[in-house]
Amino acid sequence: MRTRTFLAGITAALTAVTVLTAPAPALAGTDPATPASSVARAAGTSGTDAATIQKTVGAYWTAERMARAIPADAPDVPVKSEKPAPAPTGPVSSVAPAEPGKKPTVTAGRNARPDASAAAINASPTVGKVFFHNPGDGSDYVCSGSAVNSTSKNVVSTAGHCVYDPDNDNWMDNWVFVPYYDHGARPYGTWYAAQLTTFNGWFDDGDYDWDVAFVNVWRTSNTRLVDRVGGNGLAFNYPDDVYVTVIGYPAEDPFDGEWQYYCQGNIYPRWFSDQVGFDCLLTGGASGGPFLYEYNNTSLLGYVNGVVSNGPPETSYSPYFDTDVQNLYNLVANYTT
Repeated sequence: MRTRTFLAGITAALTAVTVLTAPAPALAGTDPATPASSVARAAGTSGTDAATIQKTVGAYWTAERMARAIPADAPDVPVKSEKPAPAPTGPVSSVAPAEPGKKPTVTAGRNARPDASAAAINASPTVGKVFFHNPGDGSDYVCSGSAVNSTSKNVVSTAGHCVYDPDNDNWMDNWVFVPYYDHGARPYGTWYAAQLTTFNGWFDDGDYDWDVAFVNVWRTSNTRLVDRVGGNGLAFNYPDDVYVTVIGYPAEDPFDGEWQYYCQGNIYPRWFSDQVGFDCLLTGGASGGPFLYEYNNTSLLGYVNGVVSNGPPETSYSPYFDTDVQNLYNLVANYTT
């Protein structure tokens, strides 16, 4: 599956810019001969350095604008896959989690199923709220995301519809990640997008089988994201029935999007798609939140094995994390900022 990449943030100045989209060389560490290396990038006329982005985008995201941002809902559309069910496309493999430089102080998350008997779990500093502006409709939106470990220590996993709008044919701008967002508080800072990457299957077709994205973020105060909050590992080609902890910031009734909610249970295959499902009430705003395999309530880390993509409120579907997702991750893992 081909991928699409956008050099983000560079269109995020408060003034109007011209965006140019064109094919670009493969990212470092990829093989130009492979289809997965065929990427598209977009560049704007405003500044491209971290200081400029942090100044302009930081000014955009006032507390009031964050409070008004609305959930980026993903409609329950007919799936387009011809696969009978998700299946591994290569060997089981994983990327190990990474501890932060300093152990964080945390409090408990909230169980999205208050009648369930599951034990309470701690909220994770790796999970955060995503904010962005959609130039296609002029609205500000919220999603969820998760810091993941990589060589560059700057990668956030989220959903494809949280970085690109295929209906209006535009990338999102003013994109930021706020780990451990807590009722307006940003205890681990605000992290600004340097690059957005998703699959062509989402970019061209809006196909939810490919609704996955990775975002590289700029350093903050010369510190890398994973060094600050830790980074989850990733799990590829694992069984489609593993036990997971799903964490996100649902922002539609009965939730308000101000704190982390979680559910725990087993995923299951979604037939006639390349997706897995998880039964839990997580409303809009949770999109992009991680399906965490082997979440550790002490280290506050797990292995991202999916992201909230689409479905009715009582069920969350995620693209199955197979070798294609692994290749997408490998494409961005070494991109330094």
